[in-house]
Amino acid sequence: MDKLKQFLIDYNLDFTNKTVIVACSAGPDSLALVDMLKDWPLKLIVAHFDHQIREDSYLETKLLQQYCQKNKLMLCVEKWSKHVNKTEAAAREARYNFLLELAKSWHADYLLTAHHGDDYLENILLKLIRSGDPAEMSSLQAVGQMAGVKLARPLLYYSKAELTKYLLDKHLAFITDETNLTNENLRNRIRHQVVPLLKKENPAILKNGRVFGQKMLAYQGVAQKAFSDLELEPVAGSLRIKKKLLANYTDAEKNLFWEGKIWKYYNERVHLDNWQSGIYRVLEYQDYFYLFKGQPKFVDKSSIKLDQPFTFHGRKYLITTQLNPQAKLVGTFWSKEAGFEVGSAISGSKLQLKNGHHAKSKKFFAQAAIPNILRPAILCLYQNKAIVFIENVYKNQKCANDFIKYYVFLVN
Repeated sequence: MDKLKQFLIDYNLDFTNKTVIVACSAGPDSLALVDMLKDWPLKLIVAHFDHQIREDSYLETKLLQQYCQKNKLMLCVEKWSKHVNKTEAAAREARYNFLLELAKSWHADYLLTAHHGDDYLENILLKLIRSGDPAEMSSLQAVGQMAGVKLARPLLYYSKAELTKYLLDKHLAFITDETNLTNENLRNRIRHQVVPLLKKENPAILKNGRVFGQKMLAYQGVAQKAFSDLELEPVAGSLRIKKKLLANYTDAEKNLFWEGKIWKYYNERVHLDNWQSGIYRVLEYQDYFYLFKGQPKFVDKSSIKLDQPFTFHGRKYLITTQLNPQAKLVGTFWSKEAGFEVGSAISGSKLQLKNGHHAKSKKFFAQAAIPNILRPAILCLYQNKAIVFIENVYKNQKCANDFIKYYVFLVN
């Protein structure tokens, strides 16, 4: 049984009578995949994205046109005509946008890429050098989802050499990207200098690379399930959780927890060092752990109008005297009929108590377990220079017969 069929069995995939799109560059890997599938009982669409970065990139399209015409295959070509940023990341994003749009327009069952075993091993080594993050090292999944499209990499059981030999044995022309032959970038140096040494030490290194990736994915899945019930509570743009819920985890496991939550909520892979990474920071305060993205800035007071939405720290609010079932209630307070201002709580502000005395705002923030760093991001309402409401912290305690009940809502 050939390796392609074995891959489909191992991952419980069936291409029969399915619509399958193959991302094809006219290089040996993707062209080999197209040729392997061309006589299968399926609807095969060859998709080529011409980055137009190299002057001779048109030759790739020409070769694919000749091949697809000869084999009566559908070919869809897109040119990247409007590109200023010619980075590898930008090119990859544009290419996958094209592929995903094509897959959705044809209601494709599968989108296939031609990553092979050498690519998989190179990815592990590259991410080991750059970050050491297991999640990144196992990011090249055999089967997965991308924007609702099923993505598969059915050549992972093959080596680069096997795919090249396949085409040479069939006398099929292909195009070699000359930039892959130099040692100017790290991936190429790994490919030309490191991987050959590893293959010499152990000819089964490509298989071992796949085993490593599969086990890391399994470990990550177990960790995600263990942490899945530990949800974070949003607080003024930050996220927090009770310390007692993480009490039985080691520091390394807590790091893994927070890195997973950053990926879930912010879609960024980070490596925390002392609970910090770039703009991300985990802070311990009273009975909570807090996760911050950046540091909230102090907002000066500005006037707002009743029944008109306003924005504070990226969140949209509404103050009204009527219930609004369409919006999320933040809190209520009683006060006189007058204009309002919104801003951060001024340091040293004093809040009126029921007995007519005053207490500093920092006391109320501490009682609500709001750390100093977060306080500028907490909604604060002023009336005649006096604070009448602080979100989840304080509401006016003075009473009078002519006071009105106000509602504070979060709105979309």
